[in-house]
Amino acid sequence: MNPSTDLKQLQDHHIRLSQLMSPLYLLIPLVFWAFFNYQGVGVTVKPVLLGAAGWIAALALRGPVSLLAARMPAEKGRLLLVSSSGPLEELVRLVTLLIAGLTIGSAASIGIGWAAIEIVYTLVSLFAVASLSKRTDEKAMQAKAMLEAQGTYGAHPAWGLIERVFASAYHIGAALCIARYPWSVAVLIPLHSLLNLAVLAVAKRSLAQAEAVAAFVGTTVLAIGWQLYL
Repeated sequence: MNPSTDLKQLQDHHIRLSQLMSPLYLLIPLVFWAFFNYQGVGVTVKPVLLGAAGWIAALALRGPVSLLAARMPAEKGRLLLVSSSGPLEELVRLVTLLIAGLTIGSAASIGIGWAAIEIVYTLVSLFAVASLSKRTDEKAMQAKAMLEAQGTYGAHPAWGLIERVFASAYHIGAALCIARYPWSVAVLIPLHSLLNLAVLAVAKRSLAQAEAVAAFVGTTVLAIGWQLYL
């Protein structure tokens, strides 16, 4: 058997498995929602939607950065794009919290909405990868190469599910921290960028190590955010 054929079959299998696992991704924000409601923290729809809108706004703001990154050497452009995640997302998160109100309920709701729309975007990306796997044109091959460089193309879908759990924990925890102490955004901006850069770098060597980094930071930020209200 040709090794490249074996790899292609494994990647296709993982992509199909990812699609089958997509309902599990959608359960993640619902579990967090249930947890906060169980703890007596009112998660309401309006700030959840505001959190989702905040994530979309941060993504839109990344557009000009993407254009600038596209004109740079590939590695430098990637570093710029990933580094921009901290200032763009955390500042927009602060604005959404100021609009919704600096309360634990608003923070939990905005964090859950932020995490939920990012999960939806991830699922859309999964189906896009499935489409790429069937194409051999130049653009599709370039996209595959980019995903392979990130260590994600053809990876077992369980890694993606784990990553979403701890990314969601980070987003909710960050919202809790900012709502309690708005000045904490100055700490979260570099932390967010450094986290994404670290995960990207480590994932090229080991997805397990990359997820360990994400798990540690995401869990720690959520724990700190929750403790601020106890």
